[in-house]
Amino acid sequence: MIPLSLRSEIWREDVSTHEWLSTSIVHDLRSPLGTVYAAAEMLMELDPTPSQVKRLARNIYCAANRMRELLTDLNNVARGQKVAAERCDIRGIIAAASDAALAITKKHNVQILLKLSEEIELSLIRSRIERVFFNLIVNSVEAMPAGGTVYIGCRKANRYVLIEVEDTGPGIPRGIRDRLFEPFVTAGKQDGLGLGLALSRQTVLNHGGDIWTEPARGARFVIRLPLQSPRRSS
Repeated sequence: MIPLSLRSEIWREDVSTHEWLSTSIVHDLRSPLGTVYAAAEMLMELDPTPSQVKRLARNIYCAANRMRELLTDLNNVARGQKVAAERCDIRGIIAAASDAALAITKKHNVQILLKLSEEIELSLIRSRIERVFFNLIVNSVEAMPAGGTVYIGCRKANRYVLIEVEDTGPGIPRGIRDRLFEPFVTAGKQDGLGLGLALSRQTVLNHGGDIWTEPARGARFVIRLPLQSPRRSS
């Protein structure tokens, strides 16, 4: 078996920009597909009430819409079409990611608390940054099977905006803290590929920003994005 460190190095060297984007999109398809599968399974096996049917149908609709957006992005990548950044209010992106994760958070009794009072516009590829927040939220939810809270806030700091995502879970295992953003590093999550955080960090880097962890009661991630556009598209 190839050592983990060598696998990570090979991955970084071999993956081109288009391959990285394709890998990111395929990785992110797993979550909405799982939502559709679970909701359809409940509809077939149970005798749900009308309100339950409506809730499950909404989950399927939202997940299917998310898959359609991901496949559109994948089609653009396959055609070599560049996606230009647009001016976005970061609050709307975070709120959209929270809404997309609603089915998962409700199932695990997890509450998302947003502290996003100030309007902050950034130049971003909306769908890709939204997937970063969605992945962070899902990671937090999966780390809190007995329930908990995810706090998300943002503030300006000089030429950047800092977005903080913190949960009340058990925190990041000591053994992987220094390698958390490396590909194939996972905390033993069932069926986990160990690519989510590596792909999310690459997305943030491509926007001229960065992401790191800080000590906290649970897991705490800080994302830094420039207030001024890095003038990139991909």
